[in-house]
Amino acid sequence: MSARTRLPAGIRLGPVGLAVRPRALAATAVLTAALLGAVALGLFTGSLAMPADRVLAALAGSGTRIENLVVIDHRLSRTLAAVLVGFALGCSGGLTQSVTRNPLASPDILGVTSGAGFFAVLLATRPEVASRVGDGPAAEVLAPAALLGGLVTTGCVLALSWRSGFDGLRLVLVGLSVNALALAGTSWLLTRAELEEAQVATRWLTGSLAGVRMPDVALMGPLVLLGILACLRVSRDLGALRLGRDVAPVLGTRPARTEAWALLTAVLLVAGATAVAGPIAFVAFVAPQAAMRLFRTAGPPPLAGGLAGAFLVLGADLVAQWLPAELPVGIPTAVIGAPYLLFLLNHHRRRTSA
Repeated sequence: MSARTRLPAGIRLGPVGLAVRPRALAATAVLTAALLGAVALGLFTGSLAMPADRVLAALAGSGTRIENLVVIDHRLSRTLAAVLVGFALGCSGGLTQSVTRNPLASPDILGVTSGAGFFAVLLATRPEVASRVGDGPAAEVLAPAALLGGLVTTGCVLALSWRSGFDGLRLVLVGLSVNALALAGTSWLLTRAELEEAQVATRWLTGSLAGVRMPDVALMGPLVLLGILACLRVSRDLGALRLGRDVAPVLGTRPARTEAWALLTAVLLVAGATAVAGPIAFVAFVAPQAAMRLFRTAGPPPLAGGLAGAFLVLGADLVAQWLPAELPVGIPTAVIGAPYLLFLLNHHRRRTSA
């Protein structure tokens, strides 16, 4: 080995091995600091002005009933939900893009999000359920339906695109077709629903954090922890899989098992996030790509993508709250994500033609 060749330092805990790189450490520190700053803004600012000492008192459990209602039930729950939902979406996007080796293969494009949304709307448009959902999402009501929808949609996409393995382009094309069918089904459900039920479902479909409460946060917490552990477990195998399904077995990786675990984890994360906040567009697509460029990794990093997704969703929600007319968080993320999709497509076209 050359004297100038340096292998990255690393740590290993049982089956989990992590390489420590200065660039990744610096990017993680910057992104974490930005996320903590956004969390502080979410807790200490809002439509109702409140002194910082009273916010701290409420967080410490010694606030008044009104202060606890504003800080704990509204600001803290909404901020934590934004972080957890954003992390889940960004992490799931990193997993699907790594498995397919295609930057367009996010849960949005593959139809996982729309499938989860279709099953949730199928349940939400029932009169007895619409009355429980009310003005905001109700994760305990919609989570089973969203999870089932995500699993069914993913199963359809994988079954239709499997040809002795997964081809990235074929998977995207099948996903777009299934996504269109799920969106058409959702539109059909809305046209058949009563006006009040359709309004409830439409508000939820926009993607909003306005109605989240601590039970929603309690649902997302274990899912995000599960996603983190799964990503740590398959991180090495995903790195080998990026080299190709033919090369991965030589490096001791079982491609089919890695793909199955990664996709299952992505579906669970997306279904939970969709149940809590509704379908939030483009986060799962943009966050891993932004993290890949910030961390300068060979492929979309799921955990770093989750960190970028948490900052993106929380930042978009803060912007939506500060506008004269508060918007659902799905609108700012779409404003950010749509131009980025066009940029990525144009960049891919130029690279291909070159």
